[in-house]
Amino acid sequence: MATKLAPTVQDALDELPADNLSAALVAALAEIGGASKDKVNPHFNSKYADISSVIEAIKPALAKYGLGFTQHSQPSEDGVIVETVVHHRSGDRLGLGALFVPANKRDAQGFGSALTYARRYSLMTAFGVPAEDDDGNAAASASARPTTGEAPPRKSVTLDGPYDTLPKLEKAAREFARTLRGMGSIADFEAWKQDADVVAFVEQCKRDLPGWWFPNRPDSPPDFTPLAVEVATTKRGLEQLEEAQ
Repeated sequence: MATKLAPTVQDALDELPADNLSAALVAALAEIGGASKDKVNPHFNSKYADISSVIEAIKPALAKYGLGFTQHSQPSEDGVIVETVVHHRSGDRLGLGALFVPANKRDAQGFGSALTYARRYSLMTAFGVPAEDDDGNAAASASARPTTGEAPPRKSVTLDGPYDTLPKLEKAAREFARTLRGMGSIADFEAWKQDADVVAFVEQCKRDLPGWWFPNRPDSPPDFTPLAVEVATTKRGLEQLEEAQ
């Protein structure tokens, strides 16, 4: 008598109804690969994945399992709001939450850039798209190149603010983002935002590290969500959480 093998993940997926959005989405996510970094950030001489690369990364798996998506924008005076909605051939659909991105300039170019940025990040978040050649791969590639074993010296810059060097200010920026993501209520957010140390950091970041604060700038570091976007998204999410209670 043949021994019955333990069911695999694929077996479990195969047992789900064919016209089931959840099953199709799970199967598609398992096959979605990375987006190719084919655009160059001239300030950092580094590459990033544009929206076309993200769409190319998700299209084969979505088509295979009868999935598609639409992206809806909502009116906003200070930026753009985009929501990605997944559609299934059965007619089912699933909204994946709205993302707000402030416009760097209140003109057609500023709003257009913010819209492209919001669409790209909304898609990458919705479908778990990693960017190829991420920090780990970049480190592996760097280790394969000839080296003296020393890191290249970084230009010393004295800043007029609570943080007197760029590395210290960049470290504070990452800590600022981590603190934002840990906020539990809109009351905590508003109180924290008015703290004197936080106010001083925000003023210095906007002045000395604008690419880390404002979106759609050539000096923005790749794969780092500008802090203005983090602040706006956190505030909107906490307000919605409070309204739902």
